[in-house]
Amino acid sequence: MALVMALTLLVGIGEYAVAYQFNDGKITQKVIGAVFLGMALPSLLIGGVMRLFRPNLQRYFAISAGICVMIGLLLIFVKP
Repeated sequence: MALVMALTLLVGIGEYAVAYQFNDGKITQKVIGAVFLGMALPSLLIGGVMRLFRPNLQRYFAISAGICVMIGLLLIFVKP
């Protein structure tokens, strides 16, 4: 589980850097929410492939994606 979360964290750092560059350094709550939604995408893709070969490992990717989606939606739809 720690390796899955580390992978998700690295993806998030990369997405944050890209968002920072393209938004001229203006990071809002909605941008951070979008970064969290983007962090869930690799977990969904890798988890879908893992389901074919190692179904017991797929649940860790699903947990990671679920956490990221919930945080992302919370940040996007809740006013600061």
